Amino acid sequence: MPAANVAAQAGEAQINLFEIYSNYGKPVDVSSGCIELMYYESLLDNSVRATATLVDTGFRSSGGGSAAVEKDDINLTVGEKVNLKVTDGNQYNLNFSGDKQFRIEEVRNVDESNNKMMFTIDLFSKESIDNTLAQNRVIQRFDGKISDSVTKILKENLKTPKTLDIDTTLNSQSLVGKTVDTPFYTATWLASRSVPDIKDAKANLAGFFFYETYDGFKFKSIDKLFEQQPKKKYIFNNLIRCEAGEKPDGYDGKILDFAFDSTLDLKNVLMTGSQTSTELSAGNFYESAFRKNSFSSSSQFFETNTGGKEQPLIASDLKLQEQVTRRSYKWDDTGILVEGKDLLSQLPKSTYNNYNNDEVLRQSYMRYNNLFSIKLSIAIAGDMSLRAGDLIHCDFPEISDKKNTLVSQKKSGVYMIVDIAHRVTKNGCYTRINLVRESIGRKAAKM
Repeated sequence: MPAANVAAQAGEAQINLFEIYSNYGKPVDVSSGCIELMYYESLLDNSVRATATLVDTGFRSSGGGSAAVEKDDINLTVGEKVNLKVTDGNQYNLNFSGDKQFRIEEVRNVDESNNKMMFTIDLFSKESIDNTLAQNRVIQRFDGKISDSVTKILKENLKTPKTLDIDTTLNSQSLVGKTVDTPFYTATWLASRSVPDIKDAKANLAGFFFYETYDGFKFKSIDKLFEQQPKKKYIFNNLIRCEAGEKPDGYDGKILDFAFDSTLDLKNVLMTGSQTSTELSAGNFYESAFRKNSFSSSSQFFETNTGGKEQPLIASDLKLQEQVTRRSYKWDDTGILVEGKDLLSQLPKSTYNNYNNDEVLRQSYMRYNNLFSIKLSIAIAGDMSLRAGDLIHCDFPEISDKKNTLVSQKKSGVYMIVDIAHRVTKNGCYTRINLVRESIGRKAAKM
């Protein structure tokens, strides 16, 4: 990892409210005792989360005043309601109250003495509790577009009042839930079987993410996410010096430090077929037929759905992108869960496949894997307007002995936020972001 960018300044943030509704007493505002707060979002998590380290001396303020008027223990178990309000240095607010209220998942690392107690609490969304309730399990049948089924599951099973942002799917699938199927599990399972409703997606593209951000629950296509415009633009360059609160010309802020966690791993590329070709061997019980066909990863690289300019070349002299490095073996589900209420309406569709191995299986698997080909981690001054799934543009200096350092045309460009964490302490606020993309080269920034 490069040295910290000392020319950049830490952000600021203020915890305006940290109210815990104890199961054994009245609500208590512990914001003055919070020495560290972390807030997380991830494309790979069905819930937003927060972790707080608190010091409790037992003294409570009176009605927002500064005078300590009583001493009382905070009795916590798990499941307590938590209202949390935080404001960053740009005056952007995160307000976790009402429908967005947190719940305590765990109380840990308790260190208690006669005069004080220090402990850590982990928070998650209320839907994480609702998701486990037997009454909310997905046991009914669903037909039609997958995106419509996900909407029904979140509204009718999970019963969430939060905003839903669901991309329309091109494909349909029938399913019957089981008593062990939770709403989160079913929506995540369906995400891997979904094809986006965009031009030329059929037989080429597949793969969605189901996740939660501050804005609500999202069921989003990988390729639709890359069609967004970058939300912010950042630069790493120690030569550009800014006073506190200032921004480099043409940028929203500076990258304090960065690390390319990994680039392409040849062994992983060959095993997953993420940048090569794959072969499907499939059987059809209805026709007593067996078939083979191949699919190239290059079919998934459109101009509009990638972070970089081009697919990386892998051992070009061996022409690996034309070679099959992974095989899949599947049976078609012909005639399974045919749509229709009676025999006459079902018979015309009796030869249809409920799940199309040729058009979804490899496309989804390869898209997930090639998305994580290039991974980058950066730290910036706290910015709570960013979300998991957003795109940001990052510029890095070219490694060169030239007097005037240029922007790297290989590493710079558009990346997608997979994980984002905001850390608030008495000394400032920092945002750590894990970014990914499947291609190389710097596209012209469009903001």
